[in-house]
Amino acid sequence: MRQDQGHSFYERHSKGGKVKAIVLAVILATASVPASAVAAPSAETAKRCMHYSYVVYPYKRPGSVRGSGDRQAYFRGCMVKDGNVPEPAPANPDR
Repeated sequence: MRQDQGHSFYERHSKGGKVKAIVLAVILATASVPASAVAAPSAETAKRCMHYSYVVYPYKRPGSVRGSGDRQAYFRGCMVKDGNVPEPAPANPDR
């Protein structure tokens, strides 16, 4: 004889029903909240920020000076601001 004899089909298969109901409620609650779309910076913004970063921190031959990551930090900051930074003045050539 089966061990679960005398129990209805619902009683045998309803284990974890409360958990399923909670999970379903959470899914429905989060699905009904509209997600705000965040647009990535455009290619034009990236080009402008890259150009500005090389104007502020001009290219130097590798090995002639120690790298500091300033150009990359400037580029990242420009991208965070979506390219809305003032146009930099050219750096001194003897820098």
